Amino acid sequence: MSLFTVDSNNVFGTSIKEAGLYNVKVVDVQNTTSKGRGLPMLVLTFEVTDGKYKGGQIRYQNMVWDDEDQEHLDMSIKRFNTFLVALGVKDGSTVENLGQIAQAAKGNTLAVETQWGQPNNNGQVYLEVRSYHRKNSDGSQPNGVKRPNAGQTNVTNGNSNSNPFPKTNSDPFSKKNDSIEVTDDQLPF
Repeated sequence: MSLFTVDSNNVFGTSIKEAGLYNVKVVDVQNTTSKGRGLPMLVLTFEVTDGKYKGGQIRYQNMVWDDEDQEHLDMSIKRFNTFLVALGVKDGSTVENLGQIAQAAKGNTLAVETQWGQPNNNGQVYLEVRSYHRKNSDGSQPNGVKRPNAGQTNVTNGNSNSNPFPKTNSDPFSKKNDSIEVTDDQLPF
């Protein structure tokens, strides 16, 4: 008697495989400060609410408030204003601080336009939010642009699929006395 049958459609963590315009819900907002200059910022996590990538998350989207000079202040106001208008906040509403924005945003819906970002120090490419819009009545619209290098596989043993459990030697914990050090610049956020 078998325990179960492997099914790639029955897994945790639905992933978004294409850039595009997605209707999303703000599922997490962290009110924090940026590394380096210590500027106030929000770190947002969005979850797709419809379409073939429903449930997929777009994580670690940073919105930084920079009032170093008038030009930076104007850009910060425009950036946060665009986000709030997309959430449906009414004209004339007064914003006191980023905590107020974080509290108001969580659980609300909007549409985000996404593109694939530049590779990080580890060569990984992640989906990035490029603009905010009101929820799209036509639903989420993937644009067909897949993650760069997506779908490439590494052939490690040259065998055909005779064994459904591929063997790899990439276990970083296989040697008990070795340690792994991860620096801040290797993290995706």
